Amino acid sequence: MSEHIKKVYSFYAWIYDAFFGKIFEHGRYVAFNMMDVKPNETILEVGVGTGLSLPLYPKEAHVTGIDISQEMLDKAEAKKEYYGLFNLDLYNMDASSMTFADNTFDKVIAAHVITVVPDPLKTLNEIKRVCKEDGEIFILNYTGCNNRVISRFEEFISPVRDKMGLGKHFDLDELLRNANLSIACERRVNFLDMCRLVKCKNTLVVK
Repeated sequence: MSEHIKKVYSFYAWIYDAFFGKIFEHGRYVAFNMMDVKPNETILEVGVGTGLSLPLYPKEAHVTGIDISQEMLDKAEAKKEYYGLFNLDLYNMDASSMTFADNTFDKVIAAHVITVVPDPLKTLNEIKRVCKEDGEIFILNYTGCNNRVISRFEEFISPVRDKMGLGKHFDLDELLRNANLSIACERRVNFLDMCRLVKCKNTLVVK
């Protein structure tokens, strides 16, 4: 993971809940409902950040969160203690090179992660590896506005957004095709429906 991204999110840790927390609140709740977490399921949240979504999970589920920023994880640890989330483990880990064994998790969610990592396909393939066969993968990410003029402007300023740690312009559908993932269902969420939430089945591809 880029050292630049680490530094950016170390700074954002102190303002993330107050600023981004409200902006992404709608998508967070829709994602949780779509995941439909069952008791005793194993869940991985990639890019757990400050842990805003952690109190939503049922305490009967086994939840693991990873993030590249220790400062963000410190905030998540504080929430773990405050809410008594004893079913939760947090790790400082690079999403593109996870230390978990193959086929570990029933469900994996990556929210606002794929556009900020240096190699989105490598990260998505790593998510597939740690997700159980026939498990579920959820991607929630800013994908831009459907308006063509606004979309062109967003593409133009993509390098600036990337430097700010807000993600670069990308084609989610192409990324999913390259990772051999098909969309089972999806929703547009957050302000002006600028984010897409997709659910994919981690089905083994026969070559």
